[in-house]
Amino acid sequence: MTLRRLSGLLLAVLAAWLLWGGIHAVNVVMARGSSLADAVLSPPTGLLRLVGSTFALLGGLIAFADKPSGAWIASLGTAIFVLLTALMIGLGASSVLWWDEAVYSVVLVLLTGLLVFQVRI
Repeated sequence: MTLRRLSGLLLAVLAAWLLWGGIHAVNVVMARGSSLADAVLSPPTGLLRLVGSTFALLGGLIAFADKPSGAWIASLGTAIFVLLTALMIGLGASSVLWWDEAVYSVVLVLLTGLLVFQVRI
């Protein structure tokens, strides 16, 4: 297995876990009586997490399958997830809320960097 395929697999696994966390959070909010729109859009960080994780997951799976454009789709998902973290920090959220996202963003950037800069054989 090449380094590029391995990083695609690791990216897909991490993104799937992040996507599951986002879906779980939406389900918890909905279980408390909120609508789907409120659960996803209030605050909009939930939507950013779901969309970014989905793109990163798809890009990682495409890269793992050794198909073209997987790295760029993963890059879009990673950029959205980094935007999520930057918005949380910029809007003054407690560091308890954004610290995990910051660590995940760094790992996503590293894995996506491997995908983008590794030559597909």
